[in-house]
Amino acid sequence: SSFMSTSKSSDSSLPHKPTVRLSQKANRTRRNKAHSNQADSLEQQILTIVTSTANEGAIRTGLIKLGAVTTKAVGACFVDRNGGELWAPMNGAVKMGRLPDANKFADEVSEKCEQFAASTGLQIDTLDCMDGLSAVFAPIRLRNNQTQLMMLVYESATKAAVAAPRLQQVALGMQLWLKGEAATDSDWQVQSLSSILELVSKIENQKSTKAASEEAANQLSNLLGCSAVAIGLLKNHRMYVRAISGIAKIDHGSEANRNWRQALIESTSRKEAGIFPAIDPEKNFLLQAHKQLASFTHAESVFSCPLITDDEVTRGSVVFTGPAGLLADSRFERFALAAAPAIANSLRVVERTNRGPITRCVNWFCEKVSVLKRVLLLAMLVGICFLMVMPITYRVRCSCVTEPVSRRFAVAPFDGQIVTGHAEAGDLVDAGEVLAEMDGRTIRWELSGVTAEREQSLRTREMELSERNIPKTILAELEYDRLISEEEILQHKRENLQIKSPIEGIVLSGSLERAEAASIQTGQVLFEIGPIKPMRVEVAIPANEIAQVKEGFNTKIWIDGQEESPLEGEIIKLHPRSETRDAKNVFIAVLEFPNEDERLRPGMKGSVRIDGEERSLGWSLFHKPINWVRSRVTWW
Repeated sequence: SSFMSTSKSSDSSLPHKPTVRLSQKANRTRRNKAHSNQADSLEQQILTIVTSTANEGAIRTGLIKLGAVTTKAVGACFVDRNGGELWAPMNGAVKMGRLPDANKFADEVSEKCEQFAASTGLQIDTLDCMDGLSAVFAPIRLRNNQTQLMMLVYESATKAAVAAPRLQQVALGMQLWLKGEAATDSDWQVQSLSSILELVSKIENQKSTKAASEEAANQLSNLLGCSAVAIGLLKNHRMYVRAISGIAKIDHGSEANRNWRQALIESTSRKEAGIFPAIDPEKNFLLQAHKQLASFTHAESVFSCPLITDDEVTRGSVVFTGPAGLLADSRFERFALAAAPAIANSLRVVERTNRGPITRCVNWFCEKVSVLKRVLLLAMLVGICFLMVMPITYRVRCSCVTEPVSRRFAVAPFDGQIVTGHAEAGDLVDAGEVLAEMDGRTIRWELSGVTAEREQSLRTREMELSERNIPKTILAELEYDRLISEEEILQHKRENLQIKSPIEGIVLSGSLERAEAASIQTGQVLFEIGPIKPMRVEVAIPANEIAQVKEGFNTKIWIDGQEESPLEGEIIKLHPRSETRDAKNVFIAVLEFPNEDERLRPGMKGSVRIDGEERSLGWSLFHKPINWVRSRVTWW
């Protein structure tokens, strides 16, 4: 306005016109220089972002934020088909500021987005779904021949047009980064293929499956930089840990082996790659064994994938532990999934190529032995096999001891002293027979004193009553009642000085023959008595044979000293809990006999034969040594 007012002035103002033009030119120069500096600053920021080592998500976030901030956009996001036919703001990608509703955007702008994606430059459009705000759409070509749109929203079409050149630079920066990543990814794929081929070659040169598994685990650990790598293989539908990187010998009974094995089983059962912590935290419950392994090994993350051959046969699994950033990288997963089938096929080749010792022995035997000898040996083997499969009654040999079916106790009825004892262990006694006698002198003395006190209390009561002294009369009556009770107790003790047998039987324990004047207390057990009709036989069955014995099985018993007339009977009860007898872990089976001839006495020992179920001769002869070997050889 100053320039316009100056141009309309008189001639005296003419000398000032050149000054005004110079000022305008200087302002334009400063604006152009500032614009150039700002452009240089934007290019420098784009270069800083695309040359960083961040992942693709961070690069996208940084570039779209840079474009939004430098152009003062009111909203920004990436637009994609999201797996469908309609275009809409991407799920899981960065979103900033004001954005349209996804459904309204898909209905109104989806067809235009298809045209924008096919174009080569930026497109500006008015968004009716956002009350007429304008948006700039920049197409981004992806590595999989797909296209995304980077959308920035502005308050007017003018601001969108001003921002378009800067957004073009941001879009070019994103496109250049994607091309660089594609080239880097191609190089990485070539290197990965070379590494897998080298790994397969080293695996197939091994002489056993175990050595091949160890080579694979160590090579994978060194190649990928993991903390540890474990390889497990299936055998008869059972998982075995074949190798753990850095460990020469695996303790199959250790807690570490159990944690690795559970993670390998979990990976094989899932039949797909898995990582803990999962990308979706709600799916962590599906990888409980991976979580336990991470806790045990103090690893940040655990990754696993099954080993499946080209013909879809699951051979086992491989589990990695290491930093979360390494195992969660997409390239790590791609390499592991690409290497897994090759490792599975190589391990199968090693297993088929390197024959076991049995196969080698058979081949050597066939080379050295003549045909006639082979036939004879074959006939002998057939005969032995036929004998081994013949059914016989399996019999269990064990020891036994006789015990009474019940036990009764003769106890001291009150505190006192024993005068004499009449029975000792092993004596046969009748019900009510005197076993011992207690000293009654002290009781008689106390009874005489209590009787005198009672009579004195009675006279005192009568005197107080005659004098009409009611309180003292009541006290005298109470004292009289107390003395009556005490007198009755003492009379009861005097009448029960003899300790008698409660039942007819044999004295199992207790002897007071030489215990005259011995003090006893109320409830003290003096004699243990058991009946001898009927008598119980307790059979001690070894713990390793209990699975072959059941209630109702026939038994034959030889009592020591009475072998000429063995006893026969059936097991009526089998205790479910084991006991320790003669330093051996045994289960007790019970038989009962009437014992009318009283030939059985408590404590007699003998040997027992239990007739079990029918089994093959081979099983009867060799199942014990085989089970012993299985229990002590951990890899079986």
